[in-house]
Amino acid sequence: MAPEIDVTGEPERRRVPPRARILGSLLGLAIGDALGMPVDGWTREEIERTHGWVDGYLPKYRDDGTVELAAGEFTDDTEVALCHVEGLLGSGGSVDPEAVGRRLIRLARGESARLLDPTTRAAVAEMEETDRFQGGATLAGPPSGSVTTQVVPVALAQSLGHFNPEMFCREVARAALLTHGNLESLNGALAIAYAIRLLVTDAVPPEVLIDEVAAFIEEDRVARRLRVAAALARHRDDRARDRRNLAEIGTTCDVAECVPAALYAFVTHADDFAEAVLAGINGGGDTDTIGALVGALAGAHLGASAIPTQWVEGLEGRMYILVAGPGLYRLALTRAGLVLQLRQPE
Repeated sequence: MAPEIDVTGEPERRRVPPRARILGSLLGLAIGDALGMPVDGWTREEIERTHGWVDGYLPKYRDDGTVELAAGEFTDDTEVALCHVEGLLGSGGSVDPEAVGRRLIRLARGESARLLDPTTRAAVAEMEETDRFQGGATLAGPPSGSVTTQVVPVALAQSLGHFNPEMFCREVARAALLTHGNLESLNGALAIAYAIRLLVTDAVPPEVLIDEVAAFIEEDRVARRLRVAAALARHRDDRARDRRNLAEIGTTCDVAECVPAALYAFVTHADDFAEAVLAGINGGGDTDTIGALVGALAGAHLGASAIPTQWVEGLEGRMYILVAGPGLYRLALTRAGLVLQLRQPE
């Protein structure tokens, strides 16, 4: 029998099972974070002058030349996200602010405290003092993008089954309000969470993802700059152009820059995990957060098997994530009603 011929002219889309997408997103977040960590805060010119093109793990150095973080280590972007993973697994998939907050307090008492961004650090200090877990640093602070990585596990837990927009938005807000109260920060968190869900469910092709996300969230600076990113994503051709486009979008820790920058880097290299993450990182700025977001998006689209093996093997803490990912997948199945949880006989 002669093979069927695709007369539509459209390439067949790669089929990736949800289990691989959820693990890929969580693993991609940590890997993108670790890749961006050494050059966080650098300009794209500084990166180009020092490294040419960052294409693998590097250590982070202090001003005195000593190593602050070893190559392959991740930062607070992943640490805080993993606090949410643990909270979700312990609560059956719903966001329990106190459970996550207690974990954040323990995190802030340990060695990872030095990695926490100022907004998160202030919010955790307030939790510890007031025993309240939804203050978002008293609803103050700049529109920081650091909130966005911590809602990735929430989106993954809600990524299967019937979509209830009201519940989805409420759960994302509940997670974000642990540390961030600025309305633009919450909107940026919702943008990333919705993008993750669309990718895990394979609901839209990457080329229309940014437009779909911009239409879903509130109209503010995040949405407006997402449209800029969508327009630029239609006109790119090489690394130099990517860097110029990212400079136009902006790559600082401002949520209205790092979220559109991450989505731009993903959609312009949607079929190549490595190229997507490296494009985001080499644009400079908030490279650990942008790298983490691009990794989470690309992993949700391509699955864990698309991540370069050497990056998985070189990631510190990978075993924890390789266990947590399948647990989050089972949780998503249960929440979607696709798995029955049978009680054990007493």
